[in-house]
This record gives sequence, C-alpha cells and structure tokens, in this order.
Amino acid sequence: MKILDEPKAIRLKIMDFLSRREHSSKEIFQKMSQRVESKELLEDSINELVEDGLLSDERFAESYFQSRKNRGFGPLRIKNELIQRGVKESIFNSIQADTEWSFYALEVLEKKTNGKKPEEMKEILKLKKFLNYRGFEFEDIDKAFSMLNKENL
Repeated sequence: MKILDEPKAIRLKIMDFLSRREHSSKEIFQKMSQRVESKELLEDSINELVEDGLLSDERFAESYFQSRKNRGFGPLRIKNELIQRGVKESIFNSIQADTEWSFYALEVLEKKTNGKKPEEMKEILKLKKFLNYRGFEFEDIDKAFSMLNKENL
C-alpha cells in the first residue's frame, strides 16, 4: 500500500471512496489513517471536503438510514450503528422524526411469519425477541402485534 503524502493525492483517494458510496467523516478518517503520512494533512483534507459539500455526515446518515430501514431494522439499531460511524444522535433524531416505526415492525413481522398469525405464547415471545433484536422499541412491537391481530380477524 502506497503511503500518501500530498494533499492532492489524499483528496483524490477520499474522492475515490466517496464515488462508490457515501461515508461519514469518521469512516473516511479510519480508512485513510493507515494510508497517509500525516494525520494533520488527512484532517485538513477531510475538513476541506466537508466545506466543499462533498463529504457530509447528514447525507451519509440519510442514505444509511433509508437503507437499513428498508432492510427491516428499527430505530434503536440504526441509531447505534450511526453513532458507531461517527454520526451525531441529533442528526439521526431529525431524520427519523416523522417515521411511524410500528408499521415497519408490522412489515418485518408479516415477512417473518409469512402473514400467519402466531398462536402459541412461545412463538409470540420468540417473534417479539426477534423484533427487539432488529432494533424496534417494545411499544412499536406491541402496536405491530395489535395491528397483526386486527388484520387477521
């Protein structure tokens, strides 16, 4: 691996990463820290890209949020994953403010059960545990089960 020591080379490599997908500033720093001679040059390049609008934690968070939500993950898990990637909790809160999570929990529940209503308590508890693992809050899980029961009446 070639060690980068010029701002232009560092910027080009970061742009290469960004051309594939959005990244957070923290992710870029972690990926690039082994490839650069000076961490200060890397930080300067990252700050420059942020100022130019080419690197944005908000844009990364929106993209990541939509992707994970569409794959059936809940707010708790998505928030924790974003925080691990260096995104502020306030950014997550503003993105997910209008999301009705119980409907997404219901979608995941219906997909998991193939639309069948669980009968036994053991099965219900297993499904609730699954939804909790996926990052849904207990309130949304209970609403999803209520909606599932109403649909199957």
